[in-house]
Amino acid sequence: MPGKYRRHFDPEWETSDPEFLRPKLEERLRAQLVYTYENSPLYRRKFDEAGVDPSGIGLDDLGRLPFTVKDEVRRTQEKTPPLGEHACVGWEEISRIHASSGTTGKPTLVGATICDRQMWNELVARSLWAQGVRPDSRAWVALSLGWWIAGLQFLEGLQYLGASVLPGGNTEPARSFSVVQETGLDFVISTPSFVQYLAGFARENHIDLKSLGVKNMGLGGEPGAGNPHTRRQIEDTWGCKVYDCMGTADVCTVVWSECEEQDGMHFMGQGFVLPEIIDPSTGSPIEPVKGATGELVYTAIWRECTPLIRYRMNDIIEVVGDAPCSCGRTSYRIRCLGRADDMLIVRGVNVYPSAVADVVRFFRPRVTGHIQIQADGPGPSVEPPVRIRVEYGEEKDLNRLKKEIEGRIRRELIFASDVELVEPGTLAPKGNMKTKLVVR
Repeated sequence: MPGKYRRHFDPEWETSDPEFLRPKLEERLRAQLVYTYENSPLYRRKFDEAGVDPSGIGLDDLGRLPFTVKDEVRRTQEKTPPLGEHACVGWEEISRIHASSGTTGKPTLVGATICDRQMWNELVARSLWAQGVRPDSRAWVALSLGWWIAGLQFLEGLQYLGASVLPGGNTEPARSFSVVQETGLDFVISTPSFVQYLAGFARENHIDLKSLGVKNMGLGGEPGAGNPHTRRQIEDTWGCKVYDCMGTADVCTVVWSECEEQDGMHFMGQGFVLPEIIDPSTGSPIEPVKGATGELVYTAIWRECTPLIRYRMNDIIEVVGDAPCSCGRTSYRIRCLGRADDMLIVRGVNVYPSAVADVVRFFRPRVTGHIQIQADGPGPSVEPPVRIRVEYGEEKDLNRLKKEIEGRIRRELIFASDVELVEPGTLAPKGNMKTKLVVR
């Protein structure tokens, strides 16, 4: 007997052979490039300087287009506030303005028309449908509804999908747990840091998280949900399945999401965004085959207000699957290793903070799982021993714990560390904001 709901939110885009989609993608790419050239002073200059005719660019010609980087967006917004010279519409067409989280510097602003917001809703719906959300779901958006795009856009996307929604993560934790229990909410969208903060509050106040009835949880905004130790700890604590997802304020709050297989994040932006993988050092393209690693680049192909062309994300990812998934989706699958500007090089070894955090979280509940790497200087090179602050948890022998953590880091990540154990709560995120893993 068929299920009550279809398996995919948009089967045509999510499950079609990529070759079948090429003509549609080519058409949308050319239309977007011509539109952007005609309406954006920034891209008109960039294309002219590169000698590019936007009407002659196809999917195989993306390499002819110049990259766009975050600092470029910041500069153009300072020169032509508030949205910058890549904005393509006037105030009469702008429906909403958001800001990036500012994790990597001064926040940048993002504008959206009604059409842009509809696109965002579609991508959120595709992604959360893959995580098990359906129109009869009851979802808690445990994120700020402030200027950061994620909270409000997940709220709208869930409503677009048809789910019932409890908005906001700013409520005092005790009241939040009470409402979750009273309403029988079964899905949570949040960040790994915030649900771990909530778990700590629950532990201190003798709240049984498994009794709340949460079945599925989508976590993004920072690495964590894709790390085996972190995922297992959160699933065991909450008694639910955890799905990794990833996006960006500049494109959409979610562009990648795991499905029920939990085996890497599918690309969910078909028809709206083109992804590329490049070598972060040379800018050369990298084929999305299993085992490949590189930096993500996005090109908008269905955006009115603030389109970005070949926008370098600084996110370093690994392709974990390139064959069609058993869920029926045909995109390749990835996991996020971390940000290029957070990567450390310790005597020739590339070290991502998320990998360090994953090793430390093996020691739960003797540690809380919160860490912070102390890096000297602005560059990626760090001399060992690398200084790492770690919150201890249920542990009395701190000297023993320090030695065990340092030993495991040396065995698994091949570098020497100097672990400083700090009191619980020292490094935990405040409220539902993201954790900064590297301090320089």
